Amino acid sequence: MDSICNQLLNVKGTVVEDARIVDSPLRPVPVLEIRVRPRKGMPRCPRCGRRRHGYDQGGGVRRWRHQDFGCWRVELVASMPRVDCPECGVVVARVPWAEPGSRFTKDFEAECAWLMGVASQKTVSGFLHVAWRTAGDIARRVADRLRTAMPSPFDGLTAIGVDETSHRKGHTYITVVVDHERHRVIRARDGYGRDVFDLFFQQLTEERKASIRVVTGDGARWIDPCVAAHCPNAERVLDGFHIVSWMTGALDQVRRRLWNDARRAGDEEATKRMRGAKYAVLKNPGDLTDRQNDALGAIRNTDPKGQPYRAWQLKELPRTLLKHPLDQARGELNHWVFWASHSRIPEIVELSKKIRRRRPDILRTIRLGCSNARLEASDDRIKVTIRMAYGFHHVTNLIALIMLRCGGPDIRLPQPAI
Repeated sequence: MDSICNQLLNVKGTVVEDARIVDSPLRPVPVLEIRVRPRKGMPRCPRCGRRRHGYDQGGGVRRWRHQDFGCWRVELVASMPRVDCPECGVVVARVPWAEPGSRFTKDFEAECAWLMGVASQKTVSGFLHVAWRTAGDIARRVADRLRTAMPSPFDGLTAIGVDETSHRKGHTYITVVVDHERHRVIRARDGYGRDVFDLFFQQLTEERKASIRVVTGDGARWIDPCVAAHCPNAERVLDGFHIVSWMTGALDQVRRRLWNDARRAGDEEATKRMRGAKYAVLKNPGDLTDRQNDALGAIRNTDPKGQPYRAWQLKELPRTLLKHPLDQARGELNHWVFWASHSRIPEIVELSKKIRRRRPDILRTIRLGCSNARLEASDDRIKVTIRMAYGFHHVTNLIALIMLRCGGPDIRLPQPAI
């Protein structure tokens, strides 16, 4: 009987003493209580893992939630002594079926972590009957356990990407680092800026830093000095998406300024044209609808040399620049900078200064053919994970869920130990 119960529970180093069904009005569902104990031997400290002398009998029974048996909720019950550890103090002795400080068995936590990677919050909470905040604590423990069992994600890095993403109102960000070769998140940390990025490089050895050849990211100024300080041989690459977004952002600022000017002047016709061209000026020419083509044509026919239409013409070159050969792109970029700097459109002139300053990085992006698309795709998954993690009270639990869903760990459902 003890052997069969051990196989059903899938726990090693454990003796099953008794089992009973408890159907109490204080509990929402009947519970199958299984009384267990570790096999004989000197107890160990749960933190340092060393054998320690006993302190007392623990003062009562302790319970751990296990995987359900069909429709029955299962709890492991044990009277665990406390040990006196010179380093960790008086703590409850370690048990083979659960992590220190956890009220759940390792198999239950593995099942919960697997579900969190493939299902929604409602599915996880409804299927396992646990609070979502509790699931966040489970994700953190499982992520820590998997990280110790996996090889270091910092080995063999050659191309990495860095970006920050907001996870709460009030400009609260998480800095994410992605391995482009293995297509996974290797680090996520609360905060952003050079200090946070420096912490990532401080975890790398000199050999690991020397192996990094390409660092991709947006135009944030804190990335460049950090890469130059830690990886002087790495090439800094801008993401093509952000290069185009600089131009579309400047174009939208032009449209809004002219729209506000027309409203203040009481020109209802110009106000209507600017409002109707809101999306037309931002889209690619091949993606325009008939209505947006008419709106853009109204601006062109009314004032062909006006600011909105000239700004829209300037937008098209950065979009196609990244697809040209390097020599052709260099000449077109120089031409664009000259044209934009003499456009007499304040927003475009300011953008031309930024493009001139980042011209070497843009040409390097074209030469290497690298992009931050992998990081942008991971950023979308991270955004979904952030929405899924709504209700977590600690950012460490959110980061653990990001690593479980985007970090590539080998999460498996509990399997019988054969």
